[in-house]
Amino acid sequence: MQKRAEITRTALLLAAAAVFTRVGYAHARLDTITTSAHVSKGALYDHFGSKANLARAVIDAGSARFQIARSPILTSRIPAFEALIRISCTLVDPAVNEASVRATFRLIPEIPDPPATLLATWLSDYRELARRAITEGDLRDEDPDAVAQLLVDTLAGVRLLAAATGRLDDLPVRLAATWVLLLPGLVDATKVDYFRELVTRQVAQVGDRGTPPPSLPPYAPQQSNGDETVSVDPHRQGVRRAAANHSPRSPQSTSSGHRDIRSNPRRKEPD
Repeated sequence: MQKRAEITRTALLLAAAAVFTRVGYAHARLDTITTSAHVSKGALYDHFGSKANLARAVIDAGSARFQIARSPILTSRIPAFEALIRISCTLVDPAVNEASVRATFRLIPEIPDPPATLLATWLSDYRELARRAITEGDLRDEDPDAVAQLLVDTLAGVRLLAAATGRLDDLPVRLAATWVLLLPGLVDATKVDYFRELVTRQVAQVGDRGTPPPSLPPYAPQQSNGDETVSVDPHRQGVRRAAANHSPRSPQSTSSGHRDIRSNPRRKEPD
């Protein structure tokens, strides 16, 4: 009898996840869910009591799946900043994004008082990894809790928006583009290209094979110093001036408005 009840519960969760993902919480009908699960509406109420409780149970199932997926990354010996990237890439892994996970990201912004398990776990993991990444020298010496909050807010937002708009096919490209924009503010300029290439590889490995990640040119941050634009290429020394109406000056000039690019400790160029 207990096994039969578990089979019924599982069937309802799978059917509900598919319906919630397809039409959202507000438009999901219990008749559609029970018909898809081949069970009675009475069985649904016996197990979950209400549509809202059913949705919360789906979120709990999706959160558990996400926790299972990120556990091997946390227990591996890879550097912490790489773990931050790899955990985010589980969001585009078809093996992870089964029905309950897809439904979870659709439901979180749509139901009242959703369980916070997935986002809370994600934030806790990122806080610990951010602290380690600072110690390991990959993440700039910033507030690790603030960095973790920024990453979860941004990456979860990308995933939630893709779910809400039905644009999951674009998610690999969106995820890679998000990291491209975030990395210059998180790591030193000499490390940006390495981590951008890591993002590209990870997205290609776990993401939709039919949606290639964007081609990423070498990172060259720009600084504006008065009337000139300085382009810093970690593979090449020197500066490029954009002001055509001024005669070239030495890049080592420290006169007003023309700061020596090498004086910035965060923009150190390689030998």
